[in-house]
Amino acid sequence: MVERESTAWNLYDIILVLILTFTLTSLIFLIIESVIGYLVIDEFILSIRVLILNFVQAILLGGLTLSILKIKYRLALKDVGFNLNDLGNVLKYGIIGGILICLLITLLNNFIYLIIDNLWGIEAPAQEVIKNLLESESSLLFFLNGLLIVIVAPITEEIFFRGFIYPYCKSKLGKWKGILLSALFFALAHASIWLFFPTFLGGIILANIYEKTKSIYSCMLAHGVWNMIIVSLLYLIWKGNFIQ
Repeated sequence: MVERESTAWNLYDIILVLILTFTLTSLIFLIIESVIGYLVIDEFILSIRVLILNFVQAILLGGLTLSILKIKYRLALKDVGFNLNDLGNVLKYGIIGGILICLLITLLNNFIYLIIDNLWGIEAPAQEVIKNLLESESSLLFFLNGLLIVIVAPITEEIFFRGFIYPYCKSKLGKWKGILLSALFFALAHASIWLFFPTFLGGIILANIYEKTKSIYSCMLAHGVWNMIIVSLLYLIWKGNFIQ
């Protein structure tokens, strides 16, 4: 019989976080759009308002998750994986895991794109985040996009997906089904049919890292390393195009 550890939070809490995140983000977007017409705002601020909203949405996702756990259930951060009892293990799995995820996902991505191109002659579109990076009009804009991808998103997404959703799925279905279901949610959340399987694989590996280390820090690090490698490679491409 599979042993399942119950979580204090439930499915309604997960749904509540999602509803509040998207509702508040939408409200902030409407406020920004309505205010723009009445104020003299710097052109640069106008050009990054979508990026600002992405920051807001990411911070809301992690912040609301922690708020529910703290306010509603009186849980400490260590109760949801914020522990550094074995820093060496966290660093090992975080760094190696991030590199492994990046390699596997790159290979899987290229394989999928090759198959689709050969079978149907369809060229997969570039990811929105990649387009945003490569179309950055200044080093500052590239840095801000990179900051969101490498630092903010890994922290807030890991709080929600590995610290919040995965333990709940595991409590209901057991370890492996819980890993698969949480990875499915992770893949669906990225809203891209082209990236579904690579992101699903990434979710599986990140949940396993969480299981191995019992620390959300290792998942944040692995996720950050994965994204940092991609952003670093894109920076070289962007820098070359920008200089030209």
